[in-house]
Amino acid sequence: MMAANALRAAIGPGHVLPGKAVPALLAATGMADTDALMLALLPLAQDLARPPISRFHVGAVGLAAGTGDLIFGANVEFPGVGSGETIHAEQFLFSRAHTMGVTLARIAVSARPCGHCRQFMNEFAGNETLLVLDPGGDRQSLSELLPFRFGPSDLGESPAGPDRRHSLAVTEDKGLDADGLGLKALIRAGECAHTPYSGCPSALLLRLRDGTLITGSAIENAAYNPGLPPAQAALINLVANGHDYEEIESAILGAVPGAGFDHFAGTAQLLSIIAPGALLETLPWQPAQSS
Repeated sequence: MMAANALRAAIGPGHVLPGKAVPALLAATGMADTDALMLALLPLAQDLARPPISRFHVGAVGLAAGTGDLIFGANVEFPGVGSGETIHAEQFLFSRAHTMGVTLARIAVSARPCGHCRQFMNEFAGNETLLVLDPGGDRQSLSELLPFRFGPSDLGESPAGPDRRHSLAVTEDKGLDADGLGLKALIRAGECAHTPYSGCPSALLLRLRDGTLITGSAIENAAYNPGLPPAQAALINLVANGHDYEEIESAILGAVPGAGFDHFAGTAQLLSIIAPGALLETLPWQPAQSS
């Protein structure tokens, strides 16, 4: 019980356990190493899950390269929409890392990653050396879990990572945000979108009733279907920060008009289910250049 309380108390905002807290936590709990700590944190990650349909709670914990931060992920399901809207725990985790601008060195999962998640993880920088730990004691590389991989390099692209950014130009000022803070946050999220296959970065801004701003960036995948739309990415950040869907007051979708992937319909349908009455507007932009 003491160890569980110590672990819970160490978790910071956004369900991130700061790397600087790890040494003291290992000493206090008597755990052997960071891998053991990650596995011990899985039940707390599972508590973050929202699976009202399957009632199968999946948790994931990722180790950020460089910072040593431990980032939490969990599965999220949405009754009333198609199964394709579901967020897997690994998607949650890697999207959070993408938002934070870090690369994951290894992850621990409460259930072995499905094929969908293995393909999703293959999109990110560091996938060649990524290690996956599970409670059964297995420790495998992504290369072992996904042999004969198909990824960004097969399409002449680089993986998703903190160094890839867009420069965006808003093409129509609709006066959507009086104070300008929301638009700045939305544009920053759009600049971080990983969309090499459509060439059309997109992002979603959620404004909560108390004025809190939450954003999410689209993450495309070489295999297309495992990609993460901007709405799911924003909802991941909402859940990670302890908010509920009913807090959503309005949303703005930043996107390229006439893009190959159009997220408006899917975003509108999802919001109509989880946050009825939330106003959804669009901000048209164009990528000025890529770096």
